Amino acid sequence: NPGKEWNYRVVGTPVVFDSMVYATSRRNPVLALKAGGRGDISQSHRLWTYDGAGAPDVPSAVSDGRHLFMIDDRGRATCLDAIKGDVIWGPERLAQGSVSASPVIAGGKLYAVNENGVTTVLRAGPTYEVLATNELDGGYTLSSPAIAEGRIYIRTETHLYCIGD
Repeated sequence: NPGKEWNYRVVGTPVVFDSMVYATSRRNPVLALKAGGRGDISQSHRLWTYDGAGAPDVPSAVSDGRHLFMIDDRGRATCLDAIKGDVIWGPERLAQGSVSASPVIAGGKLYAVNENGVTTVLRAGPTYEVLATNELDGGYTLSSPAIAEGRIYIRTETHLYCIGD
């Protein structure tokens, strides 16, 4: 909160991968910082910033080490180069609806769930590719998907779904 504003907030959890820390907020920029140090490292450890469209307020970003994937609150997906901060693709519109859940990566796929319970599955890579769009019960969904033992768990306002073999 560089301006010490009373209504400035950070909701998304910082993402750590190797020695990189990625931080988003409802106000740009997205920050990539080298991990470590003491005190205010916002300048000394800054590796890159991203000021473009598609940065999230509520959902956290996710990284596989090569890519940083963001789904913004309006349901737009963006992929940045995790090392340089360059835009690889996006922002691209996913299934219609607002998004509060954070995306997850599993098995080379990116899972994004909107507030209408629609999951969009993207290839987690340098080319924007929608692999599937799946609608559950249409119930209000704020929860991030969870992955465990080859299964994906998605909670809506009325059900907990377990999807897998």
